[in-house]
Amino acid sequence: MQFEWTTTIPGSDLVKFTYFELPDGKAFMTAQIAGHEVVYSVIVERAEHPFSREGVERRFDYELRSLFH
Repeated sequence: MQFEWTTTIPGSDLVKFTYFELPDGKAFMTAQIAGHEVVYSVIVERAEHPFSREGVERRFDYELRSLFH
């Protein structure tokens, strides 16, 4: 399964998130701030099923917050 969505984070920046289910219960997740070339990504060994958007967004909370402090 693959999911993709955008949301606005504090500071009014638009972030695009993606979530891909991989074999063996793993997942690949990404976050990219609009207008930035950097894409944060992570492979989760034991992904929650079914996924939640809030869970994916929390995975990138530290990286995204560090950009605005």
